[in-house]
Amino acid sequence: MRFSKRSIRQPRAHAGARRADRGGHTSLALSVALLLFAPLLQACGGEEPEPEHAHEPKAYQQDAPSLQEYELGGDFSLIDHQSQQLNLSDYDGKIRLLFFGYTSCPDICPTTLSKITRVYKELEPEGDEVLTLFVSVDPTRDTPDKLAEYLGYFSLNAIGLTGHKDEIDRIIEQYGGDYFIEESDSAAGPLYAHTTYLYLIDREGTIRFLFTHEDTPEWIAAGVAQLLETEPS
Repeated sequence: MRFSKRSIRQPRAHAGARRADRGGHTSLALSVALLLFAPLLQACGGEEPEPEHAHEPKAYQQDAPSLQEYELGGDFSLIDHQSQQLNLSDYDGKIRLLFFGYTSCPDICPTTLSKITRVYKELEPEGDEVLTLFVSVDPTRDTPDKLAEYLGYFSLNAIGLTGHKDEIDRIIEQYGGDYFIEESDSAAGPLYAHTTYLYLIDREGTIRFLFTHEDTPEWIAAGVAQLLETEPS
């Protein structure tokens, strides 16, 4: 059964950036270190849709999301962090986790990427079949080199993606997302309120689940593990 767009909640922009420190940011290296040693840290501010599950997940082998098929998403083409053209369909056959964000994000992006790092640990040794795609909503500042440096702080199989603003806008709309810019006195420049869903994409390129920032690494791993049991077509 396929689900129409009307049957799901549309992703909303995360407003946590409004609470960022206006006097400047802690260095990225320190922020990432703190996040890795504070696994229960939650994103600041913002109102998110309730997760589909209404209870705290157990170990992922015992409890797992009910996978669906969404009509959102589809193929797209952007520039990766090695300055190469990349299509989503280039990685058909792999399971993908897609997330929209930006390298200057003070909270939700490093939190989510640190959480995904823990997902890979849960899935070892099958984690090699999972690819994380980090799509920047700030293509002016997020050059391929900057994306490569940023993702280097996280122990995961990830590709950073950037492109022209009109390309990013089209892809975010394609995935039912949203973002907007907030001016800031911070030395880091403007802040972005953006969609915070983590999209689980199967081997054929279909979105099968929308994880929220409240979901645990174990719950995310449970969804991915179900797709790992399927054979590449």
